[in-house]
Amino acid sequence: MAELKFYNAKILTEPRADIFEGEILVSGGRIESVSKGRTQKHADREIDCGGNLLMSGFCNAHTHAAMSLFRGIADDLPLNEWLFDRIFPLEGYLTSDDVYWGTMLQVAEYVKNGTTCIADMYFYPDSVYQAAKNGGLCLALCCGANSYSDYDVIKFIDKMYSKYSTMSDRVRYFPGLHAEYTCEEALLTAVADFAAEAAAPTYIHLSETLKEVGECTVRRNGLTPPQYLHKIGFFENGGLAAHCTYVDKDDIALLRQSGVTPVINGASNLKLASGVAPVYAMLSAGLSPALGTDGSASNNATSMFREMYLYSCLQKESMKDAAAVGAEQALEAATINGYAALGFDGGKLEAGKLADMVLIDLSLPNMRPLSDVRKNVVYSADASAVLITVAGGKIVYEQGRYDIGESLDKIFTECEARVRRLRREAAI
Repeated sequence: MAELKFYNAKILTEPRADIFEGEILVSGGRIESVSKGRTQKHADREIDCGGNLLMSGFCNAHTHAAMSLFRGIADDLPLNEWLFDRIFPLEGYLTSDDVYWGTMLQVAEYVKNGTTCIADMYFYPDSVYQAAKNGGLCLALCCGANSYSDYDVIKFIDKMYSKYSTMSDRVRYFPGLHAEYTCEEALLTAVADFAAEAAAPTYIHLSETLKEVGECTVRRNGLTPPQYLHKIGFFENGGLAAHCTYVDKDDIALLRQSGVTPVINGASNLKLASGVAPVYAMLSAGLSPALGTDGSASNNATSMFREMYLYSCLQKESMKDAAAVGAEQALEAATINGYAALGFDGGKLEAGKLADMVLIDLSLPNMRPLSDVRKNVVYSADASAVLITVAGGKIVYEQGRYDIGESLDKIFTECEARVRRLRREAAI
C-alpha cells in the first residue's frame, strides 16, 4: 500500500480540538504522524490539500446497505404498510448476488459522502463483506435474524462470529437480533447466552415506535424493551441499540448502566413518522450516542451531513432551546462515538489510528466565511463538500473518481436489472 502525505491542510484531529495548519503522513493503513506546519518527510504520493479541512471519516453505525435496491419503491407509506406490504415481500426474493450489488451501490454513496466505517445489519454477510472490502470500509456485521428466519440462528451466529470477529482490525461481528417484537423469548435468551459465553457485545433495533413499546409492555409483564432485554441479560457485555426513539429516563439509565450505545437515525425516523429520539436526555445522562442512516428504503440517502444536522436541530426544537446539542456533539456522534461503540481504533486523527479521513472543500460559498469551520461542517455542508475520502489508508474517492473495485456503470446496470426482477417476483 502506497504511503500518502497530505499537506497544506487545516486539520481537525477530533471534534473539540483546535484546528491547525499541518500535514498527515499515512502508511500501512494507519496514520504515521500528524504534524503542524511542513516537515521534510516524503511519501509515495503527496497531496496538496489547498487549505481545505482534513478530518476523520464518518461512522454510519446503523445501516442496511443493500436496501439501496429498494430506494423509491416504498415511499410515503405508513410504517406497517412500508414494511409488511413492500419491504418484506421484496426481501423474500433477495439472492446473495443481489445483496452484493446493492451493497456496492451503497458503498459508492458512502465514499462519496465521506463515510469510512459502517455497521450493517442485513442478509448474506459474506456478500456485504466483499463489497465493503472493495471500498476499504471498516465493517461491523450485525446479525438481524428473528424467530421467522428459516435457519438455525445460533449456529449461524456462531459460524459468522468465528469467521469475522478476528479477521482483521477493520472487521467485527456482533451477535444480535432484529428486534424484541420479532423474536420469541427462547431465541432472545439463546443469543444472550451466546454473547455472554463469547464475552461479546450485542446489537438490536430497540424502542423504535410507540406501537413496539406498548405491545412489549403487554407481552413482557409491563417491561419496556430495554427493561426486558436487561432482565434476560441481552446486554451483559454492552452493545448497540438502533433508534431508541421511545426510551424514558429509566430506560436511558439502564442503557448507560449496561454499556449500550444508542444509534440515532433521525432522517429515517422522520420519514416513517416514527418520532424523535430524546438525544438531549441521553447526553445529559452520560450516554454517547452514535449516528446511523438506516437503509435507503426509508431515508432515502445515506448522508451523515444530514444526520448531523438533524441530530442537533431536532433537539433544539424538542427542548425549545437553540443551545441544546451543539455542533461538536453532532460531530462526536458521527465520528468518535461510532468508531468507539463498534470497537474500531479510529474516529480521530492521531498517530497510530486507522487512516480513515475525509477532505472537506472549504472553498464552496456555503462554507464561507470561515468563522467556525466545525459548525459549518454540521450546519452548512453536504456531500458536495467531500473532495477526498481515505479508507484504511487508500484513497477510495477523489473528486468524482471512485476506486471501489467496480465501475459505477457496472453497479448501476446490475442494480437496475435486479430491481426489475425483484419487483416482478414480488408483484410490486
